[in-house]
Amino acid sequence: MMELKEYPLLHQVDLMLALLKVATEGRATLDDALSRLKGNLRSVGEPLPVPDSEIRGELARALDRLTQAVLLEPAGDGGFRITPRGMRTLAEHPGGVDDSVLMRFPEFRAFIDQESGGRPAGRKTVFTGRTDDPRIIEYDEGYAAFHDGQPLQANPYEADRVMHLAWENGWCQARDDSLRGESWSAAVRKA
Repeated sequence: MMELKEYPLLHQVDLMLALLKVATEGRATLDDALSRLKGNLRSVGEPLPVPDSEIRGELARALDRLTQAVLLEPAGDGGFRITPRGMRTLAEHPGGVDDSVLMRFPEFRAFIDQESGGRPAGRKTVFTGRTDDPRIIEYDEGYAAFHDGQPLQANPYEADRVMHLAWENGWCQARDDSLRGESWSAAVRKA
């Protein structure tokens, strides 16, 4: 399996942007987003470097993350539509979004928190039915690092790796929890 981030116009930002944009036109499907990505590639003279099924799988994972952040919502029969929050976020980030943008939303942070300890491991994603791996170990390491008094710059992972982002997200969540004076899990249980 190839890493899509190695190819132009197939990074996580591009996948999420395709999903958000097709949803602005009404109810959409993964095939609609796949067609949009293929059109983007054709417009710059690039072939589709991997099979449709691989890109469809990556789109499904991106769709689940956007759904967890309430930027998209299910619309029956595997379809989805954009939410008002999704429209605002797309207007604020017309070049696309990634997990760093999604972390602004409490529902997405709760999803990541639940994945890292607020709920048993192995939660199934909404659209793929597969177990999602948001880099739980690195997130927990970052969370613990904050409580151990380490600065954000103590992140031990290379800046261009997903583990770096997961560690940073854990550290930032611990800081936010500390500022609120309670753990995020406790706040979620209250809701």
